[in-house]
Amino acid sequence: MLFILRVLNFVETLFLYKLSLIIKKPLITNYPFSIHIEPTNACMLKCIECPVSKNEQKKGTINIQNYEKFIKSVYKRTFYLNLYFQGEPLLHPQIDYLISFARKHKMIVVLSTNAQLINNEMAIKIIKSKLSKIIISMDGFSQKTYEKYRVGGSIDKVKEAILNIVNNKKALKSKKPKIIVQFLVNRYNEHEIIEIKQWIKSFKNKVKLKLKTMQIYNDFNFLPENEKYRRYIKINDKWERKKKLKNKCFRLWSDCVVTHDGNVLPCCFDKNSKYIMGNILKQDFSQIWKSKEFINFRKNILKNRKNVDICLNCTE
Repeated sequence: MLFILRVLNFVETLFLYKLSLIIKKPLITNYPFSIHIEPTNACMLKCIECPVSKNEQKKGTINIQNYEKFIKSVYKRTFYLNLYFQGEPLLHPQIDYLISFARKHKMIVVLSTNAQLINNEMAIKIIKSKLSKIIISMDGFSQKTYEKYRVGGSIDKVKEAILNIVNNKKALKSKKPKIIVQFLVNRYNEHEIIEIKQWIKSFKNKVKLKLKTMQIYNDFNFLPENEKYRRYIKINDKWERKKKLKNKCFRLWSDCVVTHDGNVLPCCFDKNSKYIMGNILKQDFSQIWKSKEFINFRKNILKNRKNVDICLNCTE
């Protein structure tokens, strides 16, 4: 029954999205099939282009009871959980419980981390929680290049974290989590791409590498020389998004963000919580998802997406 409900919701989402593009009017299911939940907005690093290191938002962690209540309210139709947004999720003292609770509700759970806290003990906790996939940020292969962006971080800890997970997966005879090493290509680390590819290859398909373009707000000196890995192009002395923005965005039909304090945001590019659609501590999520505010936001996307500022850095 759970499988059928999820499949029906998924198919309905796809259908209503396509129909919305045709009639230029948002038609929405009661629930998205994917969601982001922020365990905490705190982080130990000061990454150059990360809003967390610059904003003055009060730091906090998601309340366990609120998290449980929310998961119970959506899991029958929402099956994909990205357990991260702003901040470092492993700073949540009960992160393994957050993962295992969602997994017990048959959800696919993905976590993205800077890996500074993954010692042997943490690796075992993550594996035993049955996490589906872990994305590890490794934006450099040497300390010199890595710390250009990941200020305050240690590349040795990242490498050790990957080894800890790989070795403990073998020891515990576990196929999960799938390990993705994410490499944000920039001017200072692009010469190390070959080296990191060779290192990842040594794991014999136990670890996958993802090369990603870098999201930039201020310092465009980080743009790599290789235009293949640039998200932006210079037009009239101004850096603009390389990929033309079309008046559509599937994310607004399939996914949204819930912050640690319950605010619902339209997508993961709303880094500073500019567009708050409601709060799950005060309202029913389904009502927020189909609210007038959220519908109007989607209308703006269908009408003139380039005028929505958070879309200017989007990869979709």
